[in-house]
Amino acid sequence: MKYLLSFLIPASVAAGLWYGGPWAWLTVVIVFVGVPFLDRLFGRDPTNLDPSAEKRASESAPYSLILYAYLPIQIGLLFLLGWVWNNSEAAIWVRIGWVLSVALCTGGLGITVAHELIHRRSLLERWIGRLLLMTVLYMHFAIEHVRGHHAKVGTCEDPATARKGIDVYRFIATTIPRQWKSAWNLEVARLRKHQRSIWSLRNEMLLFAAMQSLWLSLIVGCFGVIFLPIYLSVAMISFLLLEMINYVEHYGLERNQLPSGRYEAVRDHHSWNSDHRVSRALLFELTRHSDHHLVATRPYQILRSPESETELPSGYPGMILLALIPPIWFAVMDPRVERARRATHENATSLEGT
Repeated sequence: MKYLLSFLIPASVAAGLWYGGPWAWLTVVIVFVGVPFLDRLFGRDPTNLDPSAEKRASESAPYSLILYAYLPIQIGLLFLLGWVWNNSEAAIWVRIGWVLSVALCTGGLGITVAHELIHRRSLLERWIGRLLLMTVLYMHFAIEHVRGHHAKVGTCEDPATARKGIDVYRFIATTIPRQWKSAWNLEVARLRKHQRSIWSLRNEMLLFAAMQSLWLSLIVGCFGVIFLPIYLSVAMISFLLLEMINYVEHYGLERNQLPSGRYEAVRDHHSWNSDHRVSRALLFELTRHSDHHLVATRPYQILRSPESETELPSGYPGMILLALIPPIWFAVMDPRVERARRATHENATSLEGT
């Protein structure tokens, strides 16, 4: 039942669009004031399910049905924004609240759900995830994240891993083009391996571009060219939010390069985690990120909390606020990066001695 908490966000967005005025900023206040406060109030819960409960949860359909609901919800909110935008005389400060609120839902929740689904074994589920990404013009994430990021996480070859000392603004400026290029190269390599043409819709990058173009045409057809910059702003803020989360998830954590030139296997200490109760439920356990990297197909409801030195001091909304102010971010996170590295080194030394 706790995962139903996530539906409060699209509900608050809809209320803001419908009632306008100060309600337009309700979602922003909930995400960046209410959730960090509740995370602090209710604290952390690092407990994991026992094996029998884990098996029951993994086989329970409602956990997936909750995810599927986000596709019509996301499309509905975008269309509601278009209708309200064209039929309202609201002030500019209200309209800004609408854009930010919708983007917090499409980026914070919609992309989180898409991330969960693009890892699923079911082709239908993977396509639901891709369609969610289509609505924010970020479908290449389905290629680069699954086939690129998970293989290269914690290395200098991974565009989605932030090195220590890099602020979030510099990270975003480089990661977005690098991820697109990585997705293209992955598709080219796949097609060449199977001796297929790059310049066809078998190339998912071209297929995704075509789908996103049709989607944009639908938006313009329904709400006019005048609404297009507004929609593009929502899409851009959505994927910027995703990249801020990427920044938080792996900042400063690196995999060692072995004498063979290969990198060590991915371990718990290569991702930052947060067991704060409220943001855990709100973000479908995305904050238990280490376990996701160990077993990418493990459903969100049975992700496990590791025993490691990579625990964040707050949930993701609070950490995003910290990241936006680099001096504070570095003061909070750099000592934690060093502690995590020392703990990793000590564990490795202990194992070698054993």
